[in-house]
Amino acid sequence: MKICIVSGIFEPESGGPATYAPQLAQKLTEAGHEVVVVTYSKKSTYPSDTAYSFKLVRVARGNKLLNRLRFFLMARSFIRSSELVYMLDWFAAGLPASIAARLAGKPYVVRVGGDYLWEQKYLESGKTPIALGEFYYAGFYRHYPILFRIIRWVLRGAAHVVFNSEMQRDIYKKHYALANVSTINNPIPETAAMGIVRGVPTKEFVFWGRFIVMKNVITLVRAFGQAHIPGFTLALIGNGPQKKHIEDLVTEMGLGSRVRIEAALPQKAVLERVKNARAFILPSWTDISPNQVYESMALGLPALVTKENYLSIRDQLPETIDPGSVSDIAAKLQVLADEAKYAQFVNEFSSVAFAWSWDDVLREHIALFKKVTNV
Repeated sequence: MKICIVSGIFEPESGGPATYAPQLAQKLTEAGHEVVVVTYSKKSTYPSDTAYSFKLVRVARGNKLLNRLRFFLMARSFIRSSELVYMLDWFAAGLPASIAARLAGKPYVVRVGGDYLWEQKYLESGKTPIALGEFYYAGFYRHYPILFRIIRWVLRGAAHVVFNSEMQRDIYKKHYALANVSTINNPIPETAAMGIVRGVPTKEFVFWGRFIVMKNVITLVRAFGQAHIPGFTLALIGNGPQKKHIEDLVTEMGLGSRVRIEAALPQKAVLERVKNARAFILPSWTDISPNQVYESMALGLPALVTKENYLSIRDQLPETIDPGSVSDIAAKLQVLADEAKYAQFVNEFSSVAFAWSWDDVLREHIALFKKVTNV
């Protein structure tokens, strides 16, 4: 089968689709399918691009309007010769790709793993942060009628829409009036195959990911500063538009000696970097199916996760945090700084049961693609 994968981001950038796209493309190629990935990128090429077993086409970002046009023209040339288009984005890259697919008479499938209106428009506008569910059920999405209709047009034109959580699937099924939907969970990475083995835990809490409003790193920094945990440090690994704000807050709170801000790293490198940390902290306003939690599980690294998560294992998590409460996060950090309570948390977190590999993900995708294309 000839498959064109469309993504808004791609490694070495950080973010779910940036790591999901190359791994899925690799698996599909190994299974005998012909794959091309078309993606937005900071640069048109990287030296490492030649190492991929599939064709990779990068569209360097520039003017926003021209971005869409250039992406449409580039995607169209590959969509015409494909049997199926698989989109990991449903606006910036998804809109031009969906138009190209419709014009070419090719079926497309959309994988939804975030929320453009809530994350990019509402939260980044500076409004009081709210959870994703409240954004929809309270009707805040109606504040963006044109964008909502565009996204609905893209999604309802798809042969199928895939989600990585049942909770978001149900929200979208209701508010976007979708019919053909399903869920394919994110996989647990194989850290043993990467040669990454956890050692003795240190006194360092870690966060890795994008520095954006949705990830709520500002609240984490405030909570760390408030917590009574002498000897402990916090490492923030990533990049994004909130980096300067985070740096200023660390300076303002006098935490420069205890909070380190480090550059974003590729998946294997970041897992090697954090493997011996005390715990991974994820304070997001909502995180639908965060890969970092599955990566933590694979490492044996305890994860303290926002209560606003849509993970399939959410009811098994020993403890969660309130993203809107500095005092709650501070109190939970203090719990993990206590040796006896930490040992109990580690034991409970390691008991979380979830087995889902890239082979499972590949099998589900191939079955779906065959159904859509009638192969």
